[in-house]
Amino acid sequence: MADAQKLPRRPRGSLREPTSLGWNVELDNKEKWQKIAAHAGVSAAALFDMMVETLELDPRGYPSWFVAPPLDDGELPIDTA
Repeated sequence: MADAQKLPRRPRGSLREPTSLGWNVELDNKEKWQKIAAHAGVSAAALFDMMVETLELDPRGYPSWFVAPPLDDGELPIDTA
């Protein structure tokens, strides 16, 4: 993995409301995410922001790749295509 010091940083003050993610995740996944970000030439945080800002959602608001739970009783499936 590239040295974090060498990755491009976002300009100081460019975040509107910076916050730290306080989530516990699998170490292997965190390291994989950092490697993907380094390969793309951005920080892990910048890659996270880009992913969230461009994430494609289905009509119910779930990520397009996510297996959504079944419809609620009485909820009709409406084809938007």
